[in-house]
Amino acid sequence: MTGARRPHLAPVLLVALVALTLTVPVSPPGAVPQWDNLVLTAVATWAAWRCSRLTRRMARPDRLPWQLLGLSSLLLACASLVTGLGVGGAQGRFGAGVVLLVAALVPTVSAALIGARVRGTRWPVLVVDGVMVAFALVVVADVLVLAPALTPGAIRPDLQPFVLAYGIYPAVAVGVVGALCTVSAAALRRPATAVILMTALLGLASALLAAHLVQPTGLWSAAADVVIAGALVTGVHAVQLASAVPAGPSPADATPTVNSAGVVVDVLALVGVPLTLVTALLVDLRLSDGALACTAVVVLLLLARLFMRIRDSDRIEEDLLRSEEDFRGLVEASSDGVAIVDADLRLEFTSPAARTLLGIAAAADLRPSLLDLLHEEDRSRVRRELTAAAGGTSPVVHLRLQGPEGERRELEVSHHERPGSGRRLLHLRDVTTRQRRERELERMAFTDHLTRLPNRALLFQEMATGSATTGERSLLVLDLDGFKAVNDSAGHEAGDLLLVEVARRLQGLLRADDLVARLGGDEFAVLLAGAEDAAVEAAQRVVEALARPCRIGDRTFTVGASVGLCRVHPGGGQLAFRQADAALGAAKRAGKGCWRLHTEDRVAQAAASSSVATALADGEVQLRFDTIANGDTGILAALHAQPVWEHPELGTLPAAELWAAAERQGCTAALQQWLITRACTDVVALDDQLLVAVDLPAGLVQADELPGEVAVALAAADLAPPRLTLLVTEEVLQTSSAALIPALHAVHRTGVRLGLDDYGMGSTLWSQLARLPLEMVMVDVRDLSAGGNHDRTLELLGAIGRSARDFEVSTVVKDITSRELLHELRVQGVVAVTGPVLPTGLTAAEVADLLRHPGPAVIAPLPVPGRVVGATLTR
Repeated sequence: MTGARRPHLAPVLLVALVALTLTVPVSPPGAVPQWDNLVLTAVATWAAWRCSRLTRRMARPDRLPWQLLGLSSLLLACASLVTGLGVGGAQGRFGAGVVLLVAALVPTVSAALIGARVRGTRWPVLVVDGVMVAFALVVVADVLVLAPALTPGAIRPDLQPFVLAYGIYPAVAVGVVGALCTVSAAALRRPATAVILMTALLGLASALLAAHLVQPTGLWSAAADVVIAGALVTGVHAVQLASAVPAGPSPADATPTVNSAGVVVDVLALVGVPLTLVTALLVDLRLSDGALACTAVVVLLLLARLFMRIRDSDRIEEDLLRSEEDFRGLVEASSDGVAIVDADLRLEFTSPAARTLLGIAAAADLRPSLLDLLHEEDRSRVRRELTAAAGGTSPVVHLRLQGPEGERRELEVSHHERPGSGRRLLHLRDVTTRQRRERELERMAFTDHLTRLPNRALLFQEMATGSATTGERSLLVLDLDGFKAVNDSAGHEAGDLLLVEVARRLQGLLRADDLVARLGGDEFAVLLAGAEDAAVEAAQRVVEALARPCRIGDRTFTVGASVGLCRVHPGGGQLAFRQADAALGAAKRAGKGCWRLHTEDRVAQAAASSSVATALADGEVQLRFDTIANGDTGILAALHAQPVWEHPELGTLPAAELWAAAERQGCTAALQQWLITRACTDVVALDDQLLVAVDLPAGLVQADELPGEVAVALAAADLAPPRLTLLVTEEVLQTSSAALIPALHAVHRTGVRLGLDDYGMGSTLWSQLARLPLEMVMVDVRDLSAGGNHDRTLELLGAIGRSARDFEVSTVVKDITSRELLHELRVQGVVAVTGPVLPTGLTAAEVADLLRHPGPAVIAPLPVPGRVVGATLTR
């Protein structure tokens, strides 16, 4: 079934009660129309319509019991309509009464269908219980109601059938429905309770109508109307609860569940019989033959029910004994052991297989402590693992025991606690053979089958897992010189024997903690612990040892070895192997029979291990900013942006190495575009007046794309062109294509500034001004401080500054390393300064923080009307 929206039914019941309160006083007996019956017609019609809507949302197999409740409401509506309109006179009222009784009996069929939903429904028991409870209630009704009412002269003879029917109906309907719903499916417990309540209300209404026939007063009729309205709303509530049960109930939803309402009906009915009979004797009520006969039927059914219970108990006991025997047979025949231990891990039960696995002798104590059977070093672990997860299933525990002949035995134990008993059920399995095979397979997976040395897989596993705890380590990669000639002249068998001899010599040369591995073919590797000096010494010993002749059978072979050596950095096993392999190549090129140490070549490593294009996409390439401050005021004027590569293995690669790696991979165009675009975007996000300078690399500038890339970057970032400065060096101008100069002129015409970096180390300023419209030169103070002559450096800087001012070119002094030099330059009136003494290598976030909290050498820009902050880099 599918869930349904649940409207509140209380307002409907309240409206019905109000309507009945208003219509009952104006509906005296014999009047037409009977307005109270028309109100019931409306309520019953609504109930039938609502049941129909709700059952449509249910799965088709689940609809029938609840569609019958809708049919019952519809029949009640028809009967109430006939009675309310007075159709057919007395004959019509008789027909309406028959329809009313039929409608009232429909919930009994629904209850039977609900009982059928119980898994393993036992219909004989349900039928006996239903008939027994019905007869018990008939006894009560007959003694207390029917016998006095049917006394000759009590009521008119034509009303006696109605009194009899109205009196017996509650007994039959309530008794049968209560018995059928005593046990219901778990998912239908609440709907079944509502059906019982609906039937009880209909029975109460029937009894009130019988009382009305015996004593014709408006009170009985009004009470019956109210109860019928409540029964109709309760029926809708039952269907509503059933529609909320999920479609396709699980086995748990069909589990039998005792229904309290059904039990109450059964108990009250059976207890009511002796109480009624005793009351009749005490107050001298007449006991009819029918009441005595019904009592006899109840007694007989009780005896039958007792017989059925005894038979069921015997059957259950036999089933339990049979199940226990079957279980014991399964346990004793199983090759896996089963044991039960108490809270102290003392064995309470052990199957024969468990006693064999645990090594318990037949004549020994059958309740020993499990811990006493284990290796002493395992006892605390096993106790902790067996008791750690009390109340549920726990991970598998491994036990080690000593076999009867001294052999080692390994057991795998799955276990869980038996709730409320404090005991644990253990399932033991002998995994000795499996564990031995797994260890052998693991050894074979990490061992070279010819030399019995560790293989490549184990070597790389050791480099990956041991570097964090073993300190400095080095890797030697070697292969044999002239091995192919041995295979060609003496055959592969001799070659294999030679490889075994090489493996023996390598193991004899090195320490026990060093790892010797065969990579394949005639390639070997050695993982050494210790400093690089020790590794160099080991490499020399390897070269010397393998240069000695080898005796294979009746032939002697002389082969040498070339060795490549490098350090192993934490987490850098693959990188170390590539470095050692590169060093091995260098040893081969050097004439073989020697070793070579890998020299640090971070560009080659980066280009070999990673893609610059991927690094750009993944955010590994980032911008770092050096601050440029006005020489006189110290106000932050501009940023010098440079790309760096935060390489996952090599750390931070500066701009020069990043450009070199990009060149090897053909990614300089992508890097140039990213650099210009990112610099413009970042500076706009930081401040609306800061300038930014970007370096173009020597020999790598994509001149044809440069003007277009600059225009696109400026437009995308909405950056004013004068805030961007492109820096070139004399090397850039000399090594780039002839198209660079026109491209720079085109860029300058858009308003972008041009600057000359590293000025003072080549041609004169005048020659460069003849080629480019420069607006700024950057001077590296380290290039002018030869011999440590501080005064001379200041004189040179002063001369450069004066000549630059003659051409209206700004001078920026970079790489200032001391505050004293910074002070002297500011005194001399240098336009702008940058270097380690100022904040350098900042991320965009750090620059933003600097602007909010300026340091002593750089303060935040102060917007002054009519003045451009950073005017040191303006014309």
